[in-house]
Amino acid sequence: MDAQNRVNIWNEVRTLYRRWSVLLLILAMLIVSAATAGCAGNAAETLAGVEGNIESVADRVQVGFETSETTAVESRTVEALPFVNIIEADNSDLTITWDGLTEDDLPETEALMTEIKAAVDAFSEEGYSTGFLLYDLNSGGGISYHADESYYSASAIKGPYVAWLVQAYPETADILYGTIQNTIQWSSNDDYETLITLYGSTEFNNWAAGLGCDDIAITGEWYPAVNAREFAMLWNSIYDYFMSESCDPDIREFYNGTLSSAIYETLGEEYTVYSKAGWIGEGVGTYYNVQNDAGIVLKEDAPYVLVVLSDAYGRLDLLDNLVSVLDLAHTALMDNYQTDN
Repeated sequence: MDAQNRVNIWNEVRTLYRRWSVLLLILAMLIVSAATAGCAGNAAETLAGVEGNIESVADRVQVGFETSETTAVESRTVEALPFVNIIEADNSDLTITWDGLTEDDLPETEALMTEIKAAVDAFSEEGYSTGFLLYDLNSGGGISYHADESYYSASAIKGPYVAWLVQAYPETADILYGTIQNTIQWSSNDDYETLITLYGSTEFNNWAAGLGCDDIAITGEWYPAVNAREFAMLWNSIYDYFMSESCDPDIREFYNGTLSSAIYETLGEEYTVYSKAGWIGEGVGTYYNVQNDAGIVLKEDAPYVLVVLSDAYGRLDLLDNLVSVLDLAHTALMDNYQTDN
């Protein structure tokens, strides 16, 4: 009920109350007069008439309240929150975007953000930083934090490089089977060097740029800087390839159960996970000090890409916790999306 309706009803009640007071005063005078003149019967009739008026007024008040309540409910519209694909959203701070969320969902969304922020704070409390992006492959919604902050990729770049290689040169899946397996499953630097030496980086860089990842380019160092936003875009393309008929199933399976993958360690028993981690430890606060992971989580009917970058070398416990919290938040968002649609 809006404020104006309440004021109108209250004014009506006050007016009726004044009328009741006058009627009761007249009734009292009539009863006294009837008792004196022996006209009790007329007084009783008058009393009955007053009671009828009171009941009529009460009914009008009740109907007024019910009508106003109904009108207020019918006139209230739930505003949908603006939706932006998480890949395109401003990811400078903790961001959640999901198609179908409304203003009524804000308390639940804020509760999710509080839980995620606690997992992020666990990094900063230990002197580390992180940037991540979870991209729901069905809705385009997701969760991100410092998604444009760059980190040394370390061996995480091997995942996209091999995925590009077997698409550009399908014969490599046969002739370099063992080399590819070692590069992905065991993160062999020597085998990765063999692939880079044979096929270079120019075509890979062009492939990445064609996907909109201009900031990811392998140079003479072989291990470029990456950010969570663009790395998620590469893994989105890898998902398309993995789900296509042209994908070699053996190559895809190399990405399942890879070494030191927080995503696989945390979610691999519940879902199929294809991922590739990367790590190096040359001292806290240095460029070459990272613990990264990226991959695909085939979660029921709601698969998603997840990229977690950090300078928390050796702290898989921090990454495991963050991955778990993000997956729970994704479940909550997924349930809301399915309910509202």
